[in-house]
Amino acid sequence: MLKQSPNDFKQYQAITLKNGLRVLLIHNNETTKSAAALAVNAGHFNDPRDRQGLAHFLEHMLFLGTKNFPDGSEYQKFISQHGGNHNAWTGTEHTCFFFDISAAQFSDALERFSEFFIAPLLSDDFVVKERENIDAEFTLKLKDDIRRLYDVHKDTINPNHPFSQFSVGNLDTLADRKGVNISKEIQAFFQRYYCAQYMTLAIEGPQTLAELKALAELRFNGIKSTKSVLPKITQPLYLAKNKKIKIDVCPVKNDHQLIISFAMESIDKYYQDKPESILAYLLGHEGEGGILSLLKKHQWALGLTAGSGINGSNFKDFNISIALTDSGEEHIDEIIDIVFSYIGLLKNTEIAEYYYHEKQKICNLAFLYHETMRPLDSVSHLVINMQYYPEEDYIFGDYVMQGMSQDNISHLLEYLQVDNMRIMHVSQNNSFSKNSFWYQVPYHVSPIPSEKLMQWRAPNWQALIVKSYTKGLSLPQPNPYIIEDPIIYKNETVDPDYQKTTLLPEKIIDKNGLIAWYKKDQTFNVPKGYLYIGIDSPFVVASVANTAMTRLFVDLYTDTVVEENYDAELAGIHYHLYAHQGGVTVQLSGYSENQHLLLSKLLTRLQSHQVTEEHFILFKQQLIKHWENSNKSKSISQLFSTLSSVMQPNNPSSQALAQALAQVTFTQYQHFSQQLFLQVTLEVLIHGNWLIEHAKQMCETIEHAFHGKVNEKYAMQCPVTDIATLGTQLIPLDLPEHDHACVIYTAFAEKDEISVALAMMTSHILSPLFFQKMRTEKQYGYLVGVGFVPINSYPGIALYIQSPHCDAYKLAMAMDEFIDDSIAELDTINDDQWQHLQHGLASQLQEKDNNLRIKSQRFWGAICNKDQEFNKKSLLLQAVLSLSLEQIKVFVKEHLISASKPDRFILYSQSDLLEQAQKPDGKVITDIDAFIKSSPFKY
Repeated sequence: MLKQSPNDFKQYQAITLKNGLRVLLIHNNETTKSAAALAVNAGHFNDPRDRQGLAHFLEHMLFLGTKNFPDGSEYQKFISQHGGNHNAWTGTEHTCFFFDISAAQFSDALERFSEFFIAPLLSDDFVVKERENIDAEFTLKLKDDIRRLYDVHKDTINPNHPFSQFSVGNLDTLADRKGVNISKEIQAFFQRYYCAQYMTLAIEGPQTLAELKALAELRFNGIKSTKSVLPKITQPLYLAKNKKIKIDVCPVKNDHQLIISFAMESIDKYYQDKPESILAYLLGHEGEGGILSLLKKHQWALGLTAGSGINGSNFKDFNISIALTDSGEEHIDEIIDIVFSYIGLLKNTEIAEYYYHEKQKICNLAFLYHETMRPLDSVSHLVINMQYYPEEDYIFGDYVMQGMSQDNISHLLEYLQVDNMRIMHVSQNNSFSKNSFWYQVPYHVSPIPSEKLMQWRAPNWQALIVKSYTKGLSLPQPNPYIIEDPIIYKNETVDPDYQKTTLLPEKIIDKNGLIAWYKKDQTFNVPKGYLYIGIDSPFVVASVANTAMTRLFVDLYTDTVVEENYDAELAGIHYHLYAHQGGVTVQLSGYSENQHLLLSKLLTRLQSHQVTEEHFILFKQQLIKHWENSNKSKSISQLFSTLSSVMQPNNPSSQALAQALAQVTFTQYQHFSQQLFLQVTLEVLIHGNWLIEHAKQMCETIEHAFHGKVNEKYAMQCPVTDIATLGTQLIPLDLPEHDHACVIYTAFAEKDEISVALAMMTSHILSPLFFQKMRTEKQYGYLVGVGFVPINSYPGIALYIQSPHCDAYKLAMAMDEFIDDSIAELDTINDDQWQHLQHGLASQLQEKDNNLRIKSQRFWGAICNKDQEFNKKSLLLQAVLSLSLEQIKVFVKEHLISASKPDRFILYSQSDLLEQAQKPDGKVITDIDAFIKSSPFKY
């Protein structure tokens, strides 16, 4: 019997098919979608030594045709046509495939999906093309610092452990050999590992358990069985020579990181008491007395996480990862002294049981009032849990903390010692002696000096803790915010003016410049709530420097309040301050019971913002560095970022923000932060487990905090650059050492429901066709797509490609040809297909809010978009259902094809190698700022 939360109203049944496949059936009465996920206990660890990347290649190949559905794009088109999503991933020891779709098409979708694992074609023709996509995926990530760090990691471990192998694959590792196509080796890998006993399947939908069981038996009994047991990994992750070393790594982005890593055994067997989570809880604690608190006081670090690190069936890295400041770069040894001082504290103090009980209470509450996921996320998560946990703990396994074991905690704590340690220092300031094999990352390995090892060994921790810079470390006090039995308010209220029950938020305050909306949750019945306070201030957009200082204010404020409110954060009361185009937004979320206490503290600190000049300089430098690092992002990301700045005048580019902030002095910033909230308008949403009297009390707190500063005349409107009648505008970007890329963005003049529906429907139809043409057939690159991209409610359609081998002009020409040819494609759509396409998009718009968070986000989005009736979504749905195929054809002919002279931007990567004769027709924008200033705006 599966353990499930009393607030989880789904029905579960675990079964095993006659071929040995373990299946979890999930009846969900609150969804119109169905979803499936299948995981196989084989990943890149199973790659043959001479065929690295083969598991990943097979994952790609399974999508490209099966016995009864030989068309390589049929599955993708079917899922997309019926309002679904699909994807897959290959990990170290598992590969996972998943999709969702309208419930009515679930059986047909499962027929296609199950054939991946029963009768895939794995044809020679697709092998050649998909190998190019694998290589493009590899090339795309060459400058990804996470992948690069992994590559150095693989270079510096036991070469006989499978983690050392290259996981992605490329043209070399997956090449045909001696004239023989690799497809035979793909077939052999499939036959060896894609067996029912190694697999788990989760399916969820509104169908009854009996119907889901019948579908599982009908579709998946054909997967072959095996009696073979998968071999266990016997090689250790690290040899002796791979420990007690320091590895200096050169990143692409100018960031500084210190990773102190301790090698452990696999922790899978400890899932019932989770001893490692207590170590992570204490070492990662951000309150007074913690490692991070002390490092921040020295201005050596900006952030710290503990406990993360690679893990698998026979290994676990327990990492303490520290985001360093420039000053921290100069004090690496002292930082490690502090870490070992704290570890010494843990080893020489009996760890109080209340830490475990706090963590236990947090996990119990999370389980009891778990956030319902959409079916696709639910099955994708549970299907992996099924690989790790016994049947009764498929759901509960992530939350179970059955009792504190001092022995297990002490046992894992023993791994946190120097002879088991590796240090990785990520910084461009290091010196390097070699390059990693696959990603060519510069790095250098050196043994940790013996005197340092001696200093950090366990008996010497007391000598460390008396040093001046290690003073101030202590274990945390009990957390006062953690509640064991939260109150869930029914619909009673003592307020005589508010006795009704409503489905939508209602205005409870509408004063001069302050509007507050309130909605008591009656759907999810959890002890949680979401509070949004949108603060508009004209001062924020008075200049680029003010916008930059607003972003700096957000970072500095967040850093100054984190320590004093860390207990609340741990206890499940979260807060977030973020900048929007006309000001800032304060968001509180999580358990509702004590949110009002945190609200009062946060608002007080918002307007009594005190920072030192050193603190200001540190965060100013970090923010400028962050903006300067944006030119290291993927080509496509940089093009879309530029598009956002061009279309939204209140959203300056990273370069403009960095230049403006560089000129700001501490005195200027102090003056700015005093002025920031003097002239504001406020919009508030209070949604969740609160009665009307609680909402009114919170509104009083908000009013008091901004007393005398609120007026509706300070309300902000977000402008959009109006490019009507301008035709094609070309925006070249210099992207040296990046892939070629091109984005064609067509903006539409109106934002009524029909205009939005036409743009959404057109994007919905063209997206799978574009993917098939540009990626599967033409092999332009791994990143290709068509997307509906609204900007401040105005609809737009973007086509994009990033290519390692094809220049931007050719990409633009190929996209224009696709748009022009799309009329012929639209002509092939019959009435039945049109109905499916239309209802597929409608089903996405009709998806229910799965949890309180999503519902609150939807309400807040409506409020920000001035949708005071909260009905734009339903009006859009009606508009989509009212469309005809003929309207789509007319829309494409009049607004998208090149002959119609559409109002659009073509953004592309500039290169001296571009053939000017192939340049798209249009006016080149050489000065973006001047273009924005000279353009009319719309609102």
